[in-house]
Amino acid sequence: MKQSLDIDPKKQVSTDMPLKANTPESTSSLQDSASNPADTILHSTQRCQKAMEFLHIAFASLQQDSSQAHLDSLMHELNSLTHTDITMLMQNSSGKILLCDFIALLRERIYTLLTQGSLCGVKYLSLLLFTHTKCEGIEQDMRFDVFITMAQKSLFIDTHSDVENLLFIELYIVGKILRDMCDFEKIVSEYISLISLVDINLPLSLEHANFIVGHFESLGVDISTLLNALKKQLNKQIYFAYPKPRRRSILNWQLHCFWNVSHFFNHHAWLELYELWKELLYTMFENGGIEGIDEAMYMQFFMYHMCGNNFHTQEQWARFCEDIDRVAVGHYENFAKAQGIYGVSKSKRSEKIRIGILRDRLVANSPYKVEFSLLSNLLSNKAFTDKYEIRIYAMKLLEKSVDDEKIVHSYENLGIPVIDVVSGFHTQGFYNSHLQKALAIKEALNTDNISILISPNNGYGISDFILASRSASMQIYYSHGNFVYDVPCVDTKMTHICQNKRRIIHEGYEFYGVPVKMLERFYNPPLDTQAREKIAQIRSEFPQGSVILGSIGRLTKLNSKEYWQCVVEIMQRYPQSIYLACGGGNESLISECITSCFTQEAEAQAFLQRVHFTGYIDSGIYGHIIDIWLDSFPLEQGESRIEYVAKGGLSIMMSKIPQEQRIEGIKTSLKAWQGIPNKDGSHKTQEESEQAFKLIKESQFPLLAFSSKEYVEKALALLEHFVSGDKVYLSELKDKGQKARAIGDEMREYEGILAFMDAITQS
Repeated sequence: MKQSLDIDPKKQVSTDMPLKANTPESTSSLQDSASNPADTILHSTQRCQKAMEFLHIAFASLQQDSSQAHLDSLMHELNSLTHTDITMLMQNSSGKILLCDFIALLRERIYTLLTQGSLCGVKYLSLLLFTHTKCEGIEQDMRFDVFITMAQKSLFIDTHSDVENLLFIELYIVGKILRDMCDFEKIVSEYISLISLVDINLPLSLEHANFIVGHFESLGVDISTLLNALKKQLNKQIYFAYPKPRRRSILNWQLHCFWNVSHFFNHHAWLELYELWKELLYTMFENGGIEGIDEAMYMQFFMYHMCGNNFHTQEQWARFCEDIDRVAVGHYENFAKAQGIYGVSKSKRSEKIRIGILRDRLVANSPYKVEFSLLSNLLSNKAFTDKYEIRIYAMKLLEKSVDDEKIVHSYENLGIPVIDVVSGFHTQGFYNSHLQKALAIKEALNTDNISILISPNNGYGISDFILASRSASMQIYYSHGNFVYDVPCVDTKMTHICQNKRRIIHEGYEFYGVPVKMLERFYNPPLDTQAREKIAQIRSEFPQGSVILGSIGRLTKLNSKEYWQCVVEIMQRYPQSIYLACGGGNESLISECITSCFTQEAEAQAFLQRVHFTGYIDSGIYGHIIDIWLDSFPLEQGESRIEYVAKGGLSIMMSKIPQEQRIEGIKTSLKAWQGIPNKDGSHKTQEESEQAFKLIKESQFPLLAFSSKEYVEKALALLEHFVSGDKVYLSELKDKGQKARAIGDEMREYEGILAFMDAITQS
């Protein structure tokens, strides 16, 4: 951008330097703020001055160069501004005059380009910045009506492709911005409604998606504006008036674009759309036929993803099962019977009993680590391998993520084939048919003579269809935490979350308990030189002498005021402590939750400076960075915490059961452990059992709280040992923890194989 010669050089700023910092600490607006009211005023004044300097330079350069290349560059640089900058300028008399002059000149330059037949492009949507507050003296410019009318008449007519529709959307929205220079919410709502109808697979759609994900927050588009726009498109009469591809697009843009906007991501307000989604699903089932079932199957997957990532409780999952899963499986069963595809294969059985496992996708997440460890234990047992063989059937839900080929190969190297009969349907991208996938997998299950089908899925349309159409003689639901998924096409249920019990009741439902000894390479992989250097480098980024508290997992589990009240009290007692919130989720919601623990805004802002949101991380690295894991409650982190502890980490945890009940549970487990022969064939003695009980109690109870008060007390006690450098105590506590885990691993390995074989032999 050229700079005007009459601008004071002392006031010039680099126009390619964003006004909004791009550091991890700046992801929360609270963290960008100063830590006391006086600093806040200074911070605002400085930002306003920078914005004015930016506009001075931009205005002068626009006077000198009105070419499209220069305007395109300016639109890109406008992304350095935020809606709050514009608000501050409007509150400043000089800033307001400068802003009005700049807008007037922009109008002239862009109008000239449009009259010459030039196209604006996605970047010109940055002009939305100037529509929040109307400038005095900036009236409607009716010259842009001709472009608005032309674009409006050309939108979504049969002779135009979606590439052309995208160009007309750009012209229509930019024309409205430049004509009115106000009505921000109305224009944004129109844009959301229009863009939602376009094929999301197109390259130009990707440009729009990148603009939305990258700039909606700085533009000031809030969640209510988004949801209000979507509610109009999700109205049953409006939705079904569109052709099927556009109906699918409305869902695709929610899932693959709007969901990924940082301050919309995993926001609880998405659940406001639940009833609308449900009504659409029910209407799809009512429409019936192949098309109705196909649409419903995708809609069920869509709802599972959007709702499931927001659910916190078993009660929410129970409602989803009642409203969605049970309704769906009833329709799927009727459809399968009507189409003559209900039931299992009648072909000749194979030499061994074949077990099929139905997987949504193959990636290195916690369910994979549990499943792979279980299968490794099973395949090391001759009694099992003599009778059974296992195959994985991939649903390949690319809408969630593509399969990791390393994970696919890990199964194959274990001797387990991964059956893929659905990739051929991916030529349609995000418009692939879930019904075609389900039918292809069902056919493969029948062809392969699968006798036992295990589904760790709890609500996908594809998996529910396969179960509802009866694809194996025995169909088992494997739970990784949803204990209320209950549909009639499931014959039995199992889970590794079982306290080493062969039978366990969760939420009123009976499960076969299948404990799993985790592979060491998942929980505590060896650290090479590069990993150690990475750990040291990350730790060096924090103040020297810091005690690093934190957790790893979905951020939604940290959305608990009760939890943060404890953490705040702990950290205020030890100012050298910081907190690492590791994992994906909506950071702004967690920041709001933390802020609610304070009565003074300045205190909240100061505290937030000590909370670091890392986003997705490598748990193998960060598991060695966090000094003390403060487990969340009432929702705990689960496998990620267990993985951390297996590395020798120390974790404060809130117990869900009373102390007396926990002690009795330890004694019961040790009775079973005592029955496991030692490796030399000898039997364990009563003395060994008593020593094991003492060891487990001494390793667990200093880290286990039974109330919020005790949670704080035990965390503070542990912190004191860190701060005082009491390495002997910490080493002894970690050593006891490792020995206690070894006892548990011995039991899980021995009992897990027996329990699994017990579960699959039940009729």
